[in-house]
Amino acid sequence: MEHVRPPYISPRLRPPGLGRQTFLLVRREVAAKFASVWFWLVASALCLMAYVYGAGFARTFETESVVVTADPLAGLNTLVVAFLGLVLGLRLAGSLSWECEHRTLEVLLVGPVPSSVIVLAKYLAELLVLAALVAVYCLYLAVAQPLGAGVTGAGDFAGILANGLFVLPVMAMGLAVSGMTASVRMAVVLYLALVALLATYEVVLGLLRTMPADSMSLFSLYLRALLEMAAPLFHALSPMAGIAFLAERLVTQQALPLSQSLGVVALTAGLLLFACIVTRMKGA
Repeated sequence: MEHVRPPYISPRLRPPGLGRQTFLLVRREVAAKFASVWFWLVASALCLMAYVYGAGFARTFETESVVVTADPLAGLNTLVVAFLGLVLGLRLAGSLSWECEHRTLEVLLVGPVPSSVIVLAKYLAELLVLAALVAVYCLYLAVAQPLGAGVTGAGDFAGILANGLFVLPVMAMGLAVSGMTASVRMAVVLYLALVALLATYEVVLGLLRTMPADSMSLFSLYLRALLEMAAPLFHALSPMAGIAFLAERLVTQQALPLSQSLGVVALTAGLLLFACIVTRMKGA
């Protein structure tokens, strides 16, 4: 029996591997985002936030003879990181839905690109955008010195890098919402509703924790006990728990526990996996 040699396929005609596919999609996404107006609007908003915060910080010296703070950027860093996490999560909430509305998602899924690569590429692109916006913010602080000359240094910027870890689940939640919905409007509404619902829980629980027991009504005591009972599971599964933890650190000044950081990473991975599954089902 004559042996038939398989046809030769030029390397240029072979489909790219998963790594190459991810790189090409990330490059496309990042180029589009950096060229859009919204990126520079968000960067300008960060600089404006730093300017307003710095002006308020300087005015405290007009009424206080001594201002003592271990980290003058703690409040501003938390505000900036939370703002970026919510905004980029909103952007991710419309990413897959936009592809679905314009029929480009179906083209990608029927081709050689798996759903996991699409989801990962969109998330990595937003991480690069997050890094770029943080770099713009830090550059403004270093050059403009809105808190005053010599008040902040390079070491003070390290806090925002640690804080950035706790907004990753919010961004992943936006991508998971986008995978579940078929239109950008529906994705945005669902994302904002989830953010409002989860944030309400954190705010109500935080307020009840600060109230003394002897001044609370019976309903408030029962409500606090119920919310406290659900808190361990809720904080393990809620993408907003990371932002709530950053807000709590402003008051307690506690260090970042390793278990909390690992939980944030695990929740982000779980949400990305869920986004991959629903995206694959959408293209099936």
